[in-house]
Amino acid sequence: MKGDPVPADRFLDEEARRAVAATLECSELVAGLYDAQDRLRWASASFERVFLRGLAMPVDFPDLLRHGFRHGFGVQIDCGDVEQFLADILPRRRSTPFRAFAVDIVGGQWLWMTETLRPDGWLLSVASDITALKTRELSLQQAHEDMLTVARTDALTGLWSRRRILELGEAALRGCAESGRPFSLALIDLDHFKRINDTQGHDRGDEVLRHFGAHCRALLRPVDALGRLGGEEFLLLLPGAPLEAAQAIVERLRAALPGTHALPYTFSAGLAQALGREPLEAAIRRADGALYEAKRLGRDRSVCAPGG
Repeated sequence: MKGDPVPADRFLDEEARRAVAATLECSELVAGLYDAQDRLRWASASFERVFLRGLAMPVDFPDLLRHGFRHGFGVQIDCGDVEQFLADILPRRRSTPFRAFAVDIVGGQWLWMTETLRPDGWLLSVASDITALKTRELSLQQAHEDMLTVARTDALTGLWSRRRILELGEAALRGCAESGRPFSLALIDLDHFKRINDTQGHDRGDEVLRHFGAHCRALLRPVDALGRLGGEEFLLLLPGAPLEAAQAIVERLRAALPGTHALPYTFSAGLAQALGREPLEAAIRRADGALYEAKRLGRDRSVCAPGG
């Protein structure tokens, strides 16, 4: 039961206590013992190498961190302000009988630290090196993020992939509908792209696609999104833009295009403004109809779908 006295046979005799201390001293465990006033009273050799480096004991816990911060070792303090760091962590320290957490050490080492608080206020801190595990965890996390990037972006142009641009379109359409702002989009198709591939080769065609993506990214607003649907067809999302403003944005892209590439090319565009809570697919279908009309009229132009 909690609060019951510890049986006499559970206490270590002097020889056993010396053996425990000696074992901790020479082990790789980063172990430190703090008294009720949170002063470090004993530390293993590993603890000394990581946190003390010549600092004499007893030493208050905050002064231990300050010493390491001043001399560039110990706990990694990313905020760059040791006093702010202490103000953040001290309320959690000694708040529970047991805590376990990861600690980032200057130089790239990671420790898994446990703190055991006795009823009399003494606290035992024991940590082990988890750098290899943490490195693997970070590698897996980076691999996951890389996979998401691959899934969300078009490898050739760096624009959003078909799947991602449609997801972004759904989200932008919902947001504009809820806020009452207009939402327009444009389907863009590079003119006579097959001719470029057939006469100049696919490498030149790829160069045109990459150039177009970079050209648009440099001129579009931060809120706009451009994705490659496939081949030479692109979807441009223009949240907050009524149809007239959307057309002005597309024409700005067109006006800046001539003379910017070794292989001249043009594009046609069909634009549509979402009607009320019209589904994204419906707006895209109307923009596709407008794109067909732009090509019928001779290409290198923009046509707006009626009703916007």
